[in-house]
Amino acid sequence: MQQARVDQFLEQVKASIPLVNHMGLHRITFENSEVCFQVSLAPNLNDKGTGFGGSISGLCTLAGWALTTLILIEQDLERSAVVKTGTIDFTAPVTSDFIVRCYCPEKDGADVLIEQVNAKGRGRLPIVAEILQDEKLAVRYAGDYVALDR
Repeated sequence: MQQARVDQFLEQVKASIPLVNHMGLHRITFENSEVCFQVSLAPNLNDKGTGFGGSISGLCTLAGWALTTLILIEQDLERSAVVKTGTIDFTAPVTSDFIVRCYCPEKDGADVLIEQVNAKGRGRLPIVAEILQDEKLAVRYAGDYVALDR
């Protein structure tokens, strides 16, 4: 998918989910069934001067939704995507601007999602979203997303 289409997607997200305008998300890339969010730390600070867990969790949840949605858009399969489950582990503080990297841990996960949607009108995508700080894993979110008929 061309970056211009991904940029347009980000503008649509900001228009339909007003909170996103306040989360420091300023760029999304989507390549090889992987989404990366470039995020500023400043609007996501807690009282300790590090990343606020609620903001970080929200951005990881949003990244999983964006990945699922962009995979579907790329295949001209407009569907509603929703989070079904999600768990998060915070293993180190987020102390600077960061990237949320989101992908499907299953090798053919995106293909399976598309096959399921084509066959049944709905499908499931497992995802992992990670944030690294100083080349060390700071946050790992794992979830399942579902594509539904509208």
